[in-house]
Amino acid sequence: MKSLALCAAVIACCFAAAACTSTETRTVVVPAADDSCTSYGYQPGTEGYRVCVDREAAARRRGRMDATYARERIVADSQDACVSYGLVRGTDRYDRCVQREISYRSPG
Repeated sequence: MKSLALCAAVIACCFAAAACTSTETRTVVVPAADDSCTSYGYQPGTEGYRVCVDREAAARRRGRMDATYARERIVADSQDACVSYGLVRGTDRYDRCVQREISYRSPG
């Protein structure tokens, strides 16, 4: 009889504990940590944005240059990449792009 009472008490405690718990589900949208094309002024969903993202992804796949790659060549390649993204030379967006491309392409 005592074991039946003890079993009933344990079951009651389990139900009470289960009733006190809750589960919460949240959907969190995390912005891209490095969405360069947005920082250059392109709006997501536009053709210019798509071209920029595609070309920047291709540049990232090529990776950093080795240590023997001349600094002038890195700068020229970076400038060419920014023009290919649709940015206009001499603008703040273009200058920001070139600096970012140089840092991506520079060894180590």
